[in-house]
Amino acid sequence: MKQLSTTLLLAIAIFSGKVQAQVSFNEDMDVLQYMEGKTFYNAELGMEIEYGVLPSFNTVGITVINKNGAVFYFINVDIKAYDAFADLQGMSPHDGTNFGFRLYKGKLIVGRGEPGEQTFYLR
Repeated sequence: MKQLSTTLLLAIAIFSGKVQAQVSFNEDMDVLQYMEGKTFYNAELGMEIEYGVLPSFNTVGITVINKNGAVFYFINVDIKAYDAFADLQGMSPHDGTNFGFRLYKGKLIVGRGEPGEQTFYLR
């Protein structure tokens, strides 16, 4: 009986660990919950990317900070969830340029599929 209890507890622990390790982006809300409080960083470029509240614009959006400390904001973010990944794209409130990335669990890629694509990892 003790061996059965130990085996059952071990199976539950393994199963719950796998459930927690999986991230699915089925809806916009899944993406928003995942991105909350997270910063993604590229050491080679010295840049970081976040998604969250932008108080100066009274909305949520993407924040990009370069190695010199310059901050760029992108609002009206369009989120497309595709289960294993999600695409986010926003617009600069200053000049209308677009910026976007593909989000995976633990990383995001700017310029996915382009020759100069850059990977940012969860900090």
